[in-house]
Amino acid sequence: MKNGEERSHLAEEAHRYDYDRWLTTLFAPASIRETLYALIAFNIELSRIRETVTEPLLGDIRLQWWREALAGLEAHTPKTHPVIEALDFANRQKPIDFKLMQDMVDMRAKDLDPTPLSSDADFIAYADGTGGALHRLLLAASDLDVTEADEEAAAAAGRSFAMTGILRAIPFHFQHDLVLLPTDRLEEQGATRNTIFQQENRSNFFSIVRELGELSLEENRRAKKLSNNGSKNGAFARKINGITGLYLTRLKKAGYDPGDTKMQIGAPRKILSLFLTR
Repeated sequence: MKNGEERSHLAEEAHRYDYDRWLTTLFAPASIRETLYALIAFNIELSRIRETVTEPLLGDIRLQWWREALAGLEAHTPKTHPVIEALDFANRQKPIDFKLMQDMVDMRAKDLDPTPLSSDADFIAYADGTGGALHRLLLAASDLDVTEADEEAAAAAGRSFAMTGILRAIPFHFQHDLVLLPTDRLEEQGATRNTIFQQENRSNFFSIVRELGELSLEENRRAKKLSNNGSKNGAFARKINGITGLYLTRLKKAGYDPGDTKMQIGAPRKILSLFLTR
């Protein structure tokens, strides 16, 4: 963005609610950034449903609206909504994978269940169906030639960032009666979603976060390894690996307490990590 140039509405939404991914768009071709903002804004809309409704039924209604909106986009009969209108314009330039977006909507239905994940496999699948899917879409928006290796690397980068994001967001999710920790892990510690945050269970809670943090670190290392096989054209969709690594390092230094102030990372450090990430 040039000095003095105002950001679009969707760019502002991405900047406000998904600053880390917004930073990565600065490494993408300027010609596709508005499409990237539209896709990021779509993900924001889905991710915020849980916090903006008072009961699951209302969340189901919101999700159904998005299912119908995506169907309308595919049929070239878009609803009146800033995100939908932007996606419609983008789709007319280059077809969007609406099936993948519908899958993202379905995955977000899990957010309406207080404890939707049973195992580590569920934890990874949820991250893949949200962050992994989004980064597949971001890469696909490129008007440059990308490879199958780019696609795999982008998905891994999005999945890794989402796994780490779940851990970072634990205090926020708790405020909205959502626990995205696998119930298998809770049971191993003799806890439930109602007791794991009690003072006497703090060490058990930190143990769960440590184990999931190690799982996320393993995925981040895999994502970075996959990036070595990717092309320069697809780099913007996997740049997020740098920021993911920062968060995981801070999480360890914080004793696996996601609410610790050490988890707050300044913009300059994030930007540097992006420049250093392939």
